[in-house]
Amino acid sequence: MSRSIWLGPRWEPTLGFMDRVEPLLSEVRHDLLRVLSSPSRVRADVIRQFHERGDDSMVEVLTDLEADELLRLQVIDALGGRYGA
Repeated sequence: MSRSIWLGPRWEPTLGFMDRVEPLLSEVRHDLLRVLSSPSRVRADVIRQFHERGDDSMVEVLTDLEADELLRLQVIDALGGRYGA
């Protein structure tokens, strides 16, 4: 599971996690922001759908985010702020 590290006045996702997420952002950042902002039952259904399609990379990313609420909120913040979603 990825961990967050203290980098000053706010928490930031670890660089390793963001390296895995960055390639996904250009194509799906708006959809990812919508999913991550949805209720947990919706997020679980999206993970199930990716699993059924065999998209292991998205299952892994979404599962990590589901397991770490702070990290999920940080990614939502990064998508909405840094990427202008």
